[in-house]
Amino acid sequence: MALIQGIPGEFEPQPWGEAILRSRELLLLRIARRPPDHEVRLPGLATTPLHVVEEGTGKALTWRQDGDDLVVRLPDSVEPPVVRVALQGKLRIVPPDTVTANADGVWDLTPSRAKAHLVARRAIDVAIRFIGRTDPDSLHHIRLAGRRYAVSAHQLTRTTIGPFPMPALRVVPLAVPNNVRRVLVAPVGTVLASIHPGRDDLTVVVTNFGRTPARGEVELPLPPGWSATQQAWTFDGLEPGRSIGWATRITGPVGTHELRAGLEAGRRSASSPCVIHL
Repeated sequence: MALIQGIPGEFEPQPWGEAILRSRELLLLRIARRPPDHEVRLPGLATTPLHVVEEGTGKALTWRQDGDDLVVRLPDSVEPPVVRVALQGKLRIVPPDTVTANADGVWDLTPSRAKAHLVARRAIDVAIRFIGRTDPDSLHHIRLAGRRYAVSAHQLTRTTIGPFPMPALRVVPLAVPNNVRRVLVAPVGTVLASIHPGRDDLTVVVTNFGRTPARGEVELPLPPGWSATQQAWTFDGLEPGRSIGWATRITGPVGTHELRAGLEAGRRSASSPCVIHL
């Protein structure tokens, strides 16, 4: 994949020290712990370096870009060096929580922070489905890729929100409302099957990210030795933006498996995998 375009920001502390933004186009790498291989890796630098030198001496250092990471070979010095990185433009970073869409163009997120960062493999319009509990009287402003929608709590958790015009290979932040435990993002037109584990069962959910009603069949393939009270369902007249789900109880030997529901709902059918622990 080509180098991802990042967003303005700052770097978190690194195992070897810290990266300090001296100006919009200048970074200082303060080395506190020299790695055994004498190379430091700065993850998520989206701006191309102009040159990399040792602070104080001006000695040019060997460096390379490895995807979105900058790798610098440290000089042979007794004292921990400071590395000066001049950039070709304003600093832009790729945050460590950045998630790239899967092969179907789908993001399936379990957010741990109030903001997530998404990257699309190609330019496409997407919609968002938030899953969780919210104050029934609350109002939310959902922003993504330069577009904003004001939605009620009912709309936030009961229907898809969009469309949003996602650019290709550019990091886009998404604010995650409080108490949202899962976020599904899919191209407009997709019918998506997802699995949602419960305490004693799981629910297979089909969400219509399209603009017209959907119909189809969904099944839940299981590993050898596993069984379920029900494994196949049909649906018809699933309105745009809405979801339908079926709960089923599964049993089997103790273990961890990745399950993916099989969906037949036209050419835009997609399925998001889920890891299940028994």
